[in-house]
Amino acid sequence: MLLNFLSRCALGAALLIALDAAAGQAQDKSSKTNKLFPGIIGEDNRQIIDSWDNPWNTIGRVNVAGFRSRSMCSGTLISDRMVITAAHCLYGARTGKAHVPPKINFVAGVRRDSFIAHTTATCTHLLEDYTFTSRPTLKHAATDVGVIVLSKPLDVPPMPVIGTSPEVTRNLYLIGAGYARDRPFLLAADKNCKLLKDRGNLWLTSCDTNYGGSGGPVMVEEGGKLKLAAIMVASSQNKFSIAVPKNVWAHLLKKTTCK
Repeated sequence: MLLNFLSRCALGAALLIALDAAAGQAQDKSSKTNKLFPGIIGEDNRQIIDSWDNPWNTIGRVNVAGFRSRSMCSGTLISDRMVITAAHCLYGARTGKAHVPPKINFVAGVRRDSFIAHTTATCTHLLEDYTFTSRPTLKHAATDVGVIVLSKPLDVPPMPVIGTSPEVTRNLYLIGAGYARDRPFLLAADKNCKLLKDRGNLWLTSCDTNYGGSGGPVMVEEGGKLKLAAIMVASSQNKFSIAVPKNVWAHLLKKTTCK
């Protein structure tokens, strides 16, 4: 699923791409061109994470299987029964309708043909102003976050969320991670990316990503630990990646049940 749109804003006419992906597609074996790798800013600095240590074991694939379609995104376990991801990952690109929760799967710690935990959704919660559209804008990107309430608790220590928003300065060091179409069964992370611009409700970053990376965590170090600070949602034509910071979605952390 590729959602392309023109953004008419202070950034100019920048092509943004929502980074969800068709899980059934074959792994790309062609050269790493900008067309195939829209979230790579400059050189591809992603590293394979072949570890189940925390916090890497909290990151997993959000898989959806439906009639004649399959899709994948990334997501992060933030409690034993909650996963945070990009809101557009919870919709069908062709139908524009929300996926039925039991068809939404979260698979934690995917490493080749192994994983450490799996369950399905029982319900989802989105930011109040989010509306799925096949032609989204930066305004849509700024509300593109949702949480999945799982049908059963997972025995995996969740990723901690930053206690307070970090001091946001240009070149704040970040770590972005997720699963991508080029290596769908291996977690990859850019461990040395930076915040390029803080727009209040959006972060523009240099974190490398690719199709499938939507919903993946953007982390900062706090108190000697990596903690969740933002959610990756899109990319702009190899210029920057786009993440939604905690101050936008903090209230979703209280949506622990389906009531």
